[in-house]
Amino acid sequence: MKSKFIALSFLLLSSLCLSACSQTTPVPADNGEQPVAGIKINNLAPDFSLKNLTGQEIRLSNLQGSGVILNFWKISCSYCKQEMPFFEAAYLKNKALPSGIKILMVNITENKSLIEQFLKDNRFTFPVLLDTTGATGQTYNANYIPITYFINAEGIIKAIKFGAFFSQTDFDNQLNKIN
Repeated sequence: MKSKFIALSFLLLSSLCLSACSQTTPVPADNGEQPVAGIKINNLAPDFSLKNLTGQEIRLSNLQGSGVILNFWKISCSYCKQEMPFFEAAYLKNKALPSGIKILMVNITENKSLIEQFLKDNRFTFPVLLDTTGATGQTYNANYIPITYFINAEGIIKAIKFGAFFSQTDFDNQLNKIN
């Protein structure tokens, strides 16, 4: 009786594992339907609206037509600070191009004056959005930072980088996915 129970349990567990392993990430249909919004690759990036340092409201959906690099960071994060020169270089390269890549550096819950001083001290000129409540960071699973989303001109997430970039080559490889 005990061996039958073990065998039956094994079969049940095996079938559950097989059905779970066969699950795939849904890919948007190529039939003109809008992809599902979410934070996975090939999902439509969830829309949000945040203010920049000058108080201007920036809405992600208004940037369709251009690729977007969306990075979540904090000054208190040493890895975030380490990768910022890559974002600055991409911003400087693209800022004058009407359909160039847009860089959105979303700071999570830190003080505006502290952010402004940090940018000034480090000569960073990329745009910073203020996620004062942390709600947008939660939507984008920014529990561990830095995290970067590469979104194409149609608003589809094409790559996600968990953690910091440690080289220009690593950054450029991800950037090429939306160019």
